[in-house]
Amino acid sequence: MSILDTLGLRKRRVQDVRDDEFSVEDRGYEKVLKYGGITYSKKKASGVYTGEYWDYFIPAAYAFKSPRVLLIGLGGGTVAFQLTQLMHDSVSLDVVELNKRAVELAQTFAPEIKANISLGEGSAYVETTNRRYDAILLDAYVSSKIPDQFLQRRFVDNAHRALSEEGVLAVNYAMNFMGALAYRDYVHKLKERFTVFRVNTAIFEGNVILLCSKRMGKEELVGRIAKNMLQTKENELLIRNYRAMDRL
Repeated sequence: MSILDTLGLRKRRVQDVRDDEFSVEDRGYEKVLKYGGITYSKKKASGVYTGEYWDYFIPAAYAFKSPRVLLIGLGGGTVAFQLTQLMHDSVSLDVVELNKRAVELAQTFAPEIKANISLGEGSAYVETTNRRYDAILLDAYVSSKIPDQFLQRRFVDNAHRALSEEGVLAVNYAMNFMGALAYRDYVHKLKERFTVFRVNTAIFEGNVILLCSKRMGKEELVGRIAKNMLQTKENELLIRNYRAMDRL
């Protein structure tokens, strides 16, 4: 979900495909999947990067050489597409998505995705799974709001348990009106279990990534990421913003 849509800054276009609240727009240079008029996924015609918040999940996985990753919230599959295209077989990716139609659309929106995709509610999955993940990426939204269950201490505790000893939880947090109201309380809950950093994403974008680490400090996290990521122009920007992240 991109906060720019909640501010009404993106022009609406004629939809090429529509099913209930979902719509897919093919603009030639990019494809966009929307739900209720709000952007949930974006895919460029060339390259895997979007220049927006989705890119900032990528470094969290690169903190590990062969990461076991859980993505909560598939949308059209932007993050899943990016990770599998960049990391290939070195990443083991599980995805939990509540909406069956989103899973169906992702098969055509980003057919290159290689992941274990299951239908279900993400917080319940985290509570019951016996798997241990190196990175849990939370990108679950209903309209412009993270569902309440992900803001509760119960989810934070369960995510901590479901992570490996050095694991990280990365949360896409939209700093819209509702997000700003809940921000301080949510960060407090996260800090009870994790060391929490704030990664600012694209300029003028209201989304931030809350990076929550079980054990690693900033220097070790960024050092691992910089070592494991190829030094491309896009990656250098991501690493630079991770170097500039603030501890909360």
